[in-house]
Formats: sequence, C-alpha cells, structure tokens
Amino acid sequence: MNENEKLQQENARTLAKTVVEALESKKAGEVKTLAVASKTVLADYFVVATGTSSTHIRTLADETEFHVQETLG
Repeated sequence: MNENEKLQQENARTLAKTVVEALESKKAGEVKTLAVASKTVLADYFVVATGTSSTHIRTLADETEFHVQETLG
C-alpha cells in the first residue's frame, strides 16, 4: 500500500468518525459503521443510524452535514 492509499484510508476513517460524532450528539439510535471498502468502490464506510421521527431524521442529516463541514472543511 502506497502513501496515497494510506492517506485516503485515514481520511475515510476520519470522515466516518466525524459523522458518528454528529449523529450521537443529536441522540441518533443504533449508530453503526460498516466497513465496505472490500465490497464496493462506492464508499469505504457506510454509517447507518435510526431516528425517532421524520423531524428527528431531518435534524440528524442537517447536523451531520454541518458538523462535517465545520470539522473537516
């Protein structure tokens, strides 16, 4: 594995952790991170969570987008 691939893996892990932090800060339920890099070229990780209502789910999505932008630029 070359340096570029290592950097990409680390960036993907950092992004997944940041998403989890955002979801947990807004009380998402059953937050799971699935490593899928060996299964698909679409993504390295899928982060899945549950919400209690459509309003809660919308808040989770908005907070995740905001938190990732603020944290990672």
